[in-house]
Amino acid sequence: MIDKELLRKTGTNITMCFLEGCPKAERCIRHIAYEMLGDQKACGSTVMPSSLKDGECSMFAEAVAKSYAKGARRLFDEVKMKHYKTLKLKVTGILGGRASFYRCIRGEKLISQEQQQRIAELFESYGYKADNLYDEYEFTY
Repeated sequence: MIDKELLRKTGTNITMCFLEGCPKAERCIRHIAYEMLGDQKACGSTVMPSSLKDGECSMFAEAVAKSYAKGARRLFDEVKMKHYKTLKLKVTGILGGRASFYRCIRGEKLISQEQQQRIAELFESYGYKADNLYDEYEFTY
């Protein structure tokens, strides 16, 4: 079931799909977003017809809300100085580079569940607990 209020909070910045005849349209967040929010948008990111081939869409995104971490100002609080540089470099790689790293730390960019898992595994491999690394969590599509 789609949480319509949560989708509204996501806003019109989501890639939308207006393709007719897609067999997965009723389960795809991109198509559902178009049906709910499409009239609020004059231009933006859309799914092109070429993505639908043989009944399969390469842009399909299941309409399931996921938990994202927002902000990580405490990420390195418990890290020893001898591990700090290496851990920061590896976390920067997980988060997509230097600019993305700082946006994630400040909470401007959300950290996916997959990235959270990789960071947790990294911290645990160095002997650190992987709880309380993030400032808050947010559910979104």
